[in-house]
Amino acid sequence: MNKTELQSLQPVVYQTLHNALKNDSLSHCYLFVGPTGTSKFETAVLLAQSLICPETEDGWACQQCIQCIRIEENNYADYILIDGSKESIKGERIMNLQYQFAQTALEKAGRKIFIINSCENMTLKAANSLLKFIEEPSANLTGIFITTSLDNVLPTIASRCQVINFKPLSKEVYFRKARDSGLDELNAHIVSQLVNSPAEIVSLKENETYQSALYHFIEFMFEYLKSPENGVIYLQEYGFREAIKENERRKDRDTFGYFLDIADIFVNDYFSGHQPDDESWSSLLKTAADKNFDFTSFLQTISETRDALNRSANIGLLTDQMLYKMMGGTS
Repeated sequence: MNKTELQSLQPVVYQTLHNALKNDSLSHCYLFVGPTGTSKFETAVLLAQSLICPETEDGWACQQCIQCIRIEENNYADYILIDGSKESIKGERIMNLQYQFAQTALEKAGRKIFIINSCENMTLKAANSLLKFIEEPSANLTGIFITTSLDNVLPTIASRCQVINFKPLSKEVYFRKARDSGLDELNAHIVSQLVNSPAEIVSLKENETYQSALYHFIEFMFEYLKSPENGVIYLQEYGFREAIKENERRKDRDTFGYFLDIADIFVNDYFSGHQPDDESWSSLLKTAADKNFDFTSFLQTISETRDALNRSANIGLLTDQMLYKMMGGTS
């Protein structure tokens, strides 16, 4: 995350921090609030870098000097990162932070910075201990708390922070980023509906189970629209049968999950009138419409199958049940 990306993705956040950095009017504590995938953590790291970077430009870190790199690598003596997304934050961890920051700053910049990610996962003991610490902060200390929900943060902590709200990224932003990453229009369109953060675009782009699901869905629909029997035969022969090995079962489950997600996007494209610049996808939508394909019932079947997927490990059986409903079955 650099300042240009931040300005593009979160313009209000950018301007708020830019003014504070430029005018040297930073709060001693910030609380970054917003949904998953809104670059809260990346922005916190950028702010930390900007506070210690010797080569700042218009207040922002260069992100290339050794000090910025050390922050990025979590290897800076006066910088502490506590990640509550992996486990609860206990009182002992906060006491260690307080002890370390009670000492003289070790780095030349003289600033001490801490980031607490998923701060809502602090135990009450940890939160109360930290509260005493931030009530009377030293002049060279900056704390950054990160959460997905303000309601889950202890009010006495939130009240001592400047709250900065991060807005959810639009699907259009994800689509542009997917296209910039090299995806064709159809994949960019589908991926943008599935991800919750820019980082997920790359991982999904390279995900074999996603690619397999997209291929199988398109082939299945072409066959099904020729005749429902053809669609049944296709999935029974090439689709999701119950695997013997555990790793194959997990892979089939993931692929089937993506298959349902893609089916959902297909139906939504029909109802919204959206047609990506892709011949096979557009052809499927047109053929389905011409043949009076029952999109409403299909959407219901997708929803019911997804619910069943959360409860059942037998992908072969779920596939058969889905096909049965598509063929007009009632149970």
